[in-house]
Amino acid sequence: MGMAASQARYLALTARKTNTEYEGQQINQARTALANQSANLFNRMLDLEVPVAPKTTDYTEVQYSYSDGANESVIDSWQQLSTADPNYNYIVNHYYYANVFTGSQKLLSDPQVQTKGELTIEDFRAQNPVVTFNANDNTYTITTDDGQTRTYAAISDKTMDTELENSLRDFEEAQGLAQMDGALTTDAVYGYQDASGTWHFFLENEIAEPKDYSTVYKPAYVGNCKLDELKDLTTDQVAELAQILKDCPESNMSKYLSFDEDRNLIYNGEGIYAFQMNGQNYYTNEYDLYDSMQTNNFYDKTIDNQEKLAYYNASYIQKKIEETNHALLETDENGRFKSVKFDDDSVVYTLNTETVTDEAAYQDAMNEYRYKVQQYEKEIADINAKTSIIQEEDRTLELRLKQLDTEQKALSTEMDAVKKVISDNVEKTFKTFSD
Repeated sequence: MGMAASQARYLALTARKTNTEYEGQQINQARTALANQSANLFNRMLDLEVPVAPKTTDYTEVQYSYSDGANESVIDSWQQLSTADPNYNYIVNHYYYANVFTGSQKLLSDPQVQTKGELTIEDFRAQNPVVTFNANDNTYTITTDDGQTRTYAAISDKTMDTELENSLRDFEEAQGLAQMDGALTTDAVYGYQDASGTWHFFLENEIAEPKDYSTVYKPAYVGNCKLDELKDLTTDQVAELAQILKDCPESNMSKYLSFDEDRNLIYNGEGIYAFQMNGQNYYTNEYDLYDSMQTNNFYDKTIDNQEKLAYYNASYIQKKIEETNHALLETDENGRFKSVKFDDDSVVYTLNTETVTDEAAYQDAMNEYRYKVQQYEKEIADINAKTSIIQEEDRTLELRLKQLDTEQKALSTEMDAVKKVISDNVEKTFKTFSD
């Protein structure tokens, strides 16, 4: 190998060795960063609080109870009087549970309030009507003695939309007018639609005794439960409605019910409806029913978009009755209370001592414990997963470092060999010129 080639080779090996040393430094820095991350994860795991299961003893206490023959009562708390009293030594809070007749308001999520048409007839005869026919536009006008006029156009001349068709069908069915194959009879039938959208009809053959026919739709069903508008109330209905009004005074039932000065229920026989659902009696009122109906009860329209219907009932509901009294509490030889006498009762009641556990509170604590265990286990699993990734990265870097170390040794060996070649070449050159 020539002198120049040896020098070039030596320089290349030196550069390569310098590069491997630099890469090795970078790898060591990366491993140091990974070690710091691993240490942080370990410290984070040490900082985790291990959940501790609750003890039933933490939710268990001594309870005093007594029976007055009607109710089973429990002494909830007691506080000793600060001033001496020969008859009473404590202020006692005690309670019992009783079935209380209670009125309530509920909302029916899918009321499906359905209406039923009722034909109404306005007889004009008492108002001395004048009936005139206008051949130009084929209409009848009825004028009553109070100055009111109604103009009816021939139904056969009108476009039969859904509203008119349904109203006419209800009218003809109520009147028993002949229909051929379901076809509506329009001959000799005249009508007009008022501002509210209600159709009114007049029959040509009743000119001598003219009448105005229209259909009023009234609530008939809630789902498949039949609605009955109450006229006369039974004794049970009076009691139930009175309780509903008492407990729900701001509800729409107050539009139809009230109390007199003696607290007797007043109802004028209109506006309150009753229905049975799942064997239970319920009430509602005309205002709530119409408020729920968001679609008309036409044959081709659905009733699925109604507002929630407010409905009411009165039933016996178990309630907690709490009382506070001055009381005389006597203790036994163990320091536990053995009897109680209240300031509004002449009877001295024997107290039963029992140990009770607040199961609801204990279960709540257990649920919280299970939740914390799940959080703890997830946190540990996350730390282990991240640590595993760090270890895998570190092993990869370590392997690369070993490869660089091997390469470094090989480069050093080859550099020594090239260096010797250069040295030999220099020595031979000087010998040649010295000769």
